[in-house]
Amino acid sequence: MGLAILCSGQGAQRPGMLAACRNEPLAREVIDEASHLIDVDLWRLDQEPMDDRMFQNAIAQPLICATALAAWRVLSSRLPEPVLYAGYSIGELAAYGCAGALSASQTIELARTRAALMDACADAHGGMLAVRGLLKPELESLCTRFGAQIAIENGDDHFVIGGTGPALEQIATHAAQAGASTVRRLAVSIISHTSVLQPAAAALRKRLHDVDALAPTAPVIAGISGAAVDNWPAAVDSLAAQLMQAIRWNTCVEAAVERGATVFLELGPGNSLARMIQESHPQWQARSIGDFRSFDGVSSWAERAMS
Repeated sequence: MGLAILCSGQGAQRPGMLAACRNEPLAREVIDEASHLIDVDLWRLDQEPMDDRMFQNAIAQPLICATALAAWRVLSSRLPEPVLYAGYSIGELAAYGCAGALSASQTIELARTRAALMDACADAHGGMLAVRGLLKPELESLCTRFGAQIAIENGDDHFVIGGTGPALEQIATHAAQAGASTVRRLAVSIISHTSVLQPAAAALRKRLHDVDALAPTAPVIAGISGAAVDNWPAAVDSLAAQLMQAIRWNTCVEAAVERGATVFLELGPGNSLARMIQESHPQWQARSIGDFRSFDGVSSWAERAMS
């Protein structure tokens, strides 16, 4: 049995997502540090009604990384050593923090830098559209027709499209007419994982290259290829390239299974990664910490799942 740690991407932020961290000193240290680094009281933000700031890149990306790091700081001593780590979009950066390649402060600072570089790309403002029920050739045809790109591949008929608002509206209409079972705009305002972010990718590569990082304690699965990354120079290549290349999450999951992962724990926020694995690999155990009322519940489940 092998444990895989999954770090979520953007979109599932919500008030109360830090509740389990409030009474855990190790987790509080991470959230306090993140609040200081981005000059936003994340505890207060977490207690307010749904606030659009949670979805602004400058806050969302550091917040998501801090959430994963805080949870893993509590759980890492209670669970078996993972066989690998993986992360979805910004979650890939968080995965390197959880794997010990980066400190919490380095991870959060890089998340802030990544967000700023993405926001600064004038051609990257638009959105993302989730589509299920159509095969890749059909979606590629629609993307070519309306000037969009496939940004994430989650499954054979499960994709995320990146493009301008008008392009996504046209694709949404035509995808629904073609029989798509799901057509949904995501709470993201940047055309991520597409060629329009080439300038941001080049700038991020330079910043990552200058970081004094370590090798991860276990491989991190590269989002763009499913390759197992075990050194920082390769991590730099992957983290920079994923801004301008499509994420192949389905390939990442297959790579994780091939490397012996049988139990998957998503650190949150949200549970979309765990749900996708439950659908594609129902023979394996996959849960998110959001499924539990406490970290004790998470560790108890993991102990049973690993036995």
